[in-house]
Amino acid sequence: MVGFGANRRGGRLPSLLFVALLAVIAVLAFNCWSASSRQALLQEELAELQSQAKRTEVARGRLEKRNSDLLGKVDSHRKQLEQKEADYSHLSSQLQARDGQVKKCEDSKVKRGGLWRAESLRS
Repeated sequence: MVGFGANRRGGRLPSLLFVALLAVIAVLAFNCWSASSRQALLQEELAELQSQAKRTEVARGRLEKRNSDLLGKVDSHRKQLEQKEADYSHLSSQLQARDGQVKKCEDSKVKRGGLWRAESLRS
């Protein structure tokens, strides 16, 4: 007896182990390649989404500026409208006062004219 397990042929088992290790390495390499290509796709998608978010933020800023400009214009137009309404009210009251003066004048003229006619008829 030469030794423990000396009767076995040594080439059979290590070749199976070598093939199994190569298969594991191939599976790991495929997984690594698959993960790296997926990561590259995700990075491209992330870059695209970031640029889209930046464009959206710029557009939002422009819209907010435009909105504030329009709100400023609305406020100025509202103030102009209020001023014109106040001017209209003032002019309307002046017109009514003048109409009252004109009516008063006409009434006094009619009374004077009536008195003048009455005096001329008496004489």
